[in-house]
Amino acid sequence: MKKNILNLLLGLTTCVGLQAQTLWTGPNMTFTKAANADWTQAANQDRITSNVWITRANSQGIFNIKTETTYTDNSSPSDTRWAFGTTANISSLTFNDWETTVGSSPKSAVNQNMVLHLITDDIYIDFKFLSWGGGNGGGSGGSGGGAFSYERSTATIGLNEVKAEEVVKAYPNPTTGLVQLDINTTENVKVYDLSGRELISKTLQPNQILDISGLRNGIYIISVAGKNSIKLVKE
Repeated sequence: MKKNILNLLLGLTTCVGLQAQTLWTGPNMTFTKAANADWTQAANQDRITSNVWITRANSQGIFNIKTETTYTDNSSPSDTRWAFGTTANISSLTFNDWETTVGSSPKSAVNQNMVLHLITDDIYIDFKFLSWGGGNGGGSGGSGGGAFSYERSTATIGLNEVKAEEVVKAYPNPTTGLVQLDINTTENVKVYDLSGRELISKTLQPNQILDISGLRNGIYIISVAGKNSIKLVKE
């Protein structure tokens, strides 16, 4: 049956594939951890993918709380590499661990273009620190307690080369939390917010319920098997 090319227009720009690599070129989002905020709470972690969750304690550097409990010199954040520059000139960049890249001086990296490489996911992300506070005693900028913020590019969620009649349906939509997907086989299902941040990833069988009750009210994208996408409203 003839395929139709469908595009889900959510204001997100297309990801660009670079062989096995993926460049995230969607619109920038901003992440902020306030001074003395509890870094063990999801609200203070940038859960970029299911493998990398960036945060910072009340001192020292950033780390990947998905696989690390604290910052480690010349290693954290785990599963990442960094370089100064942009994804537009990625072929000329040299990547290293975060501390080596910023020269052990995170404040010097503020407002400089960087590229973050997620190693396992093989994703390259444009990245820029917007602020960097000191430790518990307060930094030179007076924003101690491990405060920091940055902006980064996001992924694209879209429908690509999908048969129109095969687009999966979800109901009820809007939902208060429990969602039934119209699937006939076991599928990998992921839930994203509109910035492209992955929030949920699980394998669902036919007639199995997807529970998004833990998410805030708003609009989300459900991706089924990495190709069929559904816009879902939680209220």
